[in-house]
Amino acid sequence: MSLIVFGLNHKSAPIAIREKLAHLNEMTIPEADGYTLEAVPICTCNRVEIYYSGVEKDARASFIELLARKNIKYDDLKEYFYEYKEKECVRHLFTVASGLDSMVLGENQILHQIKNSYKEAVDKNLVNKQLHSLFQKTLEVGKKVRSQTEISGNHVSIASTAVELAKKLFGPLGSSKALILGAGEMANLVATHLHENGVEKMFFINRTESKAADLAKKFEGMAFSFDYLNELLADCDIIISSTSSADAIISKKMMGKAISQRKDRAIFAIDIAVPRDIEPECRDIENVFLYDVDDLKNVVNESFNHRRIEAKKAESIVYSEVNDFMEFMRELLVVPHIKKLKERAKQQCTNELEKFFSEHPELTPELKEACEEYSRQMAAKWLHEQITSIKEKGSMRADNLEKLSLSLDLNPVKVTRFLKHSPMYFAAQQKRGTA
Repeated sequence: MSLIVFGLNHKSAPIAIREKLAHLNEMTIPEADGYTLEAVPICTCNRVEIYYSGVEKDARASFIELLARKNIKYDDLKEYFYEYKEKECVRHLFTVASGLDSMVLGENQILHQIKNSYKEAVDKNLVNKQLHSLFQKTLEVGKKVRSQTEISGNHVSIASTAVELAKKLFGPLGSSKALILGAGEMANLVATHLHENGVEKMFFINRTESKAADLAKKFEGMAFSFDYLNELLADCDIIISSTSSADAIISKKMMGKAISQRKDRAIFAIDIAVPRDIEPECRDIENVFLYDVDDLKNVVNESFNHRRIEAKKAESIVYSEVNDFMEFMRELLVVPHIKKLKERAKQQCTNELEKFFSEHPELTPELKEACEEYSRQMAAKWLHEQITSIKEKGSMRADNLEKLSLSLDLNPVKVTRFLKHSPMYFAAQQKRGTA
């Protein structure tokens, strides 16, 4: 069984490409059955990745077919995709979980997203022993990095960065009105940062109005239906959108009409959604300052210097944990071979002893017991050598393990050969007068 990940992120592809693959995790992954092919998809605003365990060609075919079901040809976007196998796959996932591969260094949210993605894959019966081991270890490593370093210090996140941008445009935000579209985790984080920065008038819109009402109650704001979107666009200074809509919900025409009613008062808009909620052409409108998630990469935060120092510590932890995990997986994958070897050795010992005893009926119960004990000792010694060899030669590639099975001397202990050197055998021969 091989480990492999196919994906793209904010480093390898612009948002215009990433949004084409949005909601890929909600689709049925071809041929993934949780046995011959395991799979865990991870989709965020910054990355789309599918982790597989199985035969490499089957995993690749599954990913290509998954894209095809979304009317995307793999070859058309090939330049944006990356793929990592075995150790590099493990290293990549540990790095992502540790916040080292996030747009905002040390971001905490990604670990929670990985946990949710893993749980959803488990609920869909897409995960078995290998990906269970990988993702459980991944969550452990992510927590370890955050507990032993300060890479996530100073509360820097996509949400806080968006609010920092708003402060640069408007200054103190106490008199600003904010409209938040969406009611998920990101909307909650944005609202929290706005509230902490003095914004008192917050309006919430979500397709599920009860969720908008819950957020409004939490932050002492007001909830509205989408029927009021145009009216609120014209009234609010800050617009932050993070819905899961497949299509844009704010067009250039809508934004243009809103700004025309504001008498030269600017609109600051952050579109955190992927796919984007706000048509990118809105940035062409005078007094509209629109940023999407890729634009946030250009925001410099003072706390990053300290985080970069802590990132070195995090990288050391990841390096060590990757090596430990690969050793664990190597041993895990050779367990069936070791078990088979032990079973065959035990059976062969039993067969040889029965044959030996039938040829020597004069042996007393005491001598038979001594022979059995001696054979067990000899078998244990031989097995130890063979098991050590398996662990040293074993690898994560299934074909290597098969070759290993053939190359090892899996014919178990020849007990008779050992017994001929046993003092018990000599004693028996003396009793028969044949020594």
